[in-house]
Amino acid sequence: MYLADQGADVVKIEPLTGDDSRYTLTAAPIRDGQSRAYLAVNRNKRGIALDLRQEAGQAVIHRLVPRFDVVLVNFRPGVADRLRVDYETLRRINPRLIYVHLTAYGSRGPYADKPGYDLIIQALSGILGRRRMPDGMPIASGVWVADCSAPMVLAYGITLALLMRERSGRGQMVDGSLLMASLAMQSVDAVRVTSAQEDGRDYSRQAMYAPYRCADDQWLVIVIIQDRQWQRLCEALELEHLAADPRFDAPLKRAQESDSIYEILAAAFATRPRAEWLATLLAHDVPAAPVLGRAEIFDHEQFLANDMLVTVDDPWAGSTTMMAAPVRLSDADPPCYRPAPTLGRDTREVLAEAGFSTDEIGELAAQKVIAVG
Repeated sequence: MYLADQGADVVKIEPLTGDDSRYTLTAAPIRDGQSRAYLAVNRNKRGIALDLRQEAGQAVIHRLVPRFDVVLVNFRPGVADRLRVDYETLRRINPRLIYVHLTAYGSRGPYADKPGYDLIIQALSGILGRRRMPDGMPIASGVWVADCSAPMVLAYGITLALLMRERSGRGQMVDGSLLMASLAMQSVDAVRVTSAQEDGRDYSRQAMYAPYRCADDQWLVIVIIQDRQWQRLCEALELEHLAADPRFDAPLKRAQESDSIYEILAAAFATRPRAEWLATLLAHDVPAAPVLGRAEIFDHEQFLANDMLVTVDDPWAGSTTMMAAPVRLSDADPPCYRPAPTLGRDTREVLAEAGFSTDEIGELAAQKVIAVG
């Protein structure tokens, strides 16, 4: 999707029954059980439906590969070999090919051939265990950390490989996993120093990095890292005496006294509505924001002012608003936004471009090797 947004010709290959994500990646289907998520992450792609279990389906891939710069597969280790779409097979057909293999856990190790989903990856990577209920029950992040970060990492790997190919003329394999991407999302604090003793406390879960309930039952969040931010917070809350309190005059001290600080700040924030507090905090240059619900982002002026959302007229689902391309290039065409493909929508077109005749396409459809939209 990220590359297609910038104009790459991306062809999605689905089984004849359709990609599972058409039906399973949402708790709120929009029609016929189909998911909102599918509409977003498959925009700007062309789609073909193909049965890779048949030799004739594999032969279709082999005829398509010379036309493309990149092939991405996300099978478990060993599956691509059985389907004859593995790296060694495809690179013999196209030596300049960039072959991208995305797995759940990496291609080696005890989990390599196990099924993997975002929540499973969050658990294994340490993300799930970072936040817990009072009884110790882990709390999921609420967003697909693994599923949404891995494509960014892969787009980075693909562009590196393409740049190297421009210089060397050779293709190569790009290897990525949901587990590695999830580890990368924790790069700041997934660090163990053997010469330093850890005290076991999580200093990210503290009063200086927390949400607070306001008088109107709405929530805001503050992040106080620097001493001057702490001083400005105290001024905004009219608690100037706290800024002079030696118990709280350094970041580590404030972390160690988190419980007592939280009690004081919670009582203060509970005295006024959220909008009033936000105006006061921002006027004092205190890092703060409202805790918005998912539906609220579509109308918030910050997103709208920066064109962070885009509306796509989907012929199947109707008007659909989603995230815009997260990166803009000043010297490139604006990102394009075309609706996600219906099942097999572009099969005829893509095969015809690869030299398949009308009769060949009709025969493949009759043999149930392909499906056409």
